Amino acid sequence: MRSVFELESIREALEGFRASFAEVNSRLTLERELLTSEMVERIVLAYEFLNDLLRKDMDVFTPAGLHAMLELNHLVLCGSDPSVRTGYYSHLTATRKRFLKRIGPVRSYVLKRRDRQRDPHEIATGFYSRMLSYPQLFLEGNHRTGNILLNFLLISAGAAPYVPTEAHAHLYLNLSGDFKLTERDNAFDTTLKMPKYRRQFQTFLTEYGDTRYVRCDSRAH
Repeated sequence: MRSVFELESIREALEGFRASFAEVNSRLTLERELLTSEMVERIVLAYEFLNDLLRKDMDVFTPAGLHAMLELNHLVLCGSDPSVRTGYYSHLTATRKRFLKRIGPVRSYVLKRRDRQRDPHEIATGFYSRMLSYPQLFLEGNHRTGNILLNFLLISAGAAPYVPTEAHAHLYLNLSGDFKLTERDNAFDTTLKMPKYRRQFQTFLTEYGDTRYVRCDSRAH
């Protein structure tokens, strides 16, 4: 038996989040792009793709899994329709170059901490903060893709994932914004602020992870 994502529960949570997004946005330090129904469906499509990987026991942080990690971002941005992908061709090509240039240190961080059997919430936090802070891992969709990938790290280690909902999304997005605005190139700024932000985010994941977004799956692939 393996853990996979419960897609309908995730879709329901994200649709509720979308419906309340204007109110959530008003509580943010920095307002965000509105979440649309199309964005929700593409996020669910990415989780469906990730479920297939989980059934194959594929780890997206291994060399063989890096293409799959990049594909998650592509699904989040433009879905799987070939005609839409064609329109995004130049963007996807540029995203691939950026990703391959910047994934190395992020991937190394995750693999080393997992080998040492560190707390999965700590690993997910360290990954998310590193891929979201400047310079970001992808050209676009870092928050959405980052949430999916940190949840992969969590459920792969038996911990509950966090899916944004109306109740706590403002806290999650504000903490994410702290990571985004902390520049790794500014050593003093990063040294001073990042540890505090990571502690806060790790506590948040530990407190608000929810098992309703996970189910056991015995299907062979």
